[in-house]
Amino acid sequence: MNNLQVMVSQFNIERNVRVHRDLRVLDLSSEIGEVCKLAFSEGIGKEIDSAKWQEELGDTLYSLLSLMNDLNISAEEALHTVLRKYDKRISSQNSMSGAPTLYVKPAAMSSGS
Repeated sequence: MNNLQVMVSQFNIERNVRVHRDLRVLDLSSEIGEVCKLAFSEGIGKEIDSAKWQEELGDTLYSLLSLMNDLNISAEEALHTVLRKYDKRISSQNSMSGAPTLYVKPAAMSSGS
């Protein structure tokens, strides 16, 4: 368990926060919805409100780490696993196309470039 997971676990234990896994998943889904709502409300290419983003992403992180703790999944190991998976996928795509994978801007942002 990484430091963030320990912090969340201690917080939940000290406050006697016990939530069934199904409700943790719903909570996580709700928090991701809040992040989506924030993203779409600000619009593409507009200035962001860092404080709002920090709050919503913090809520999402807390929900995710709480769920991972309940499932006895190491966030660090899960991240290492997925980064290896993405590395293989990107390497495969790059070798097939012969060009590096590029980030593509949404059409509304690229019109001025």
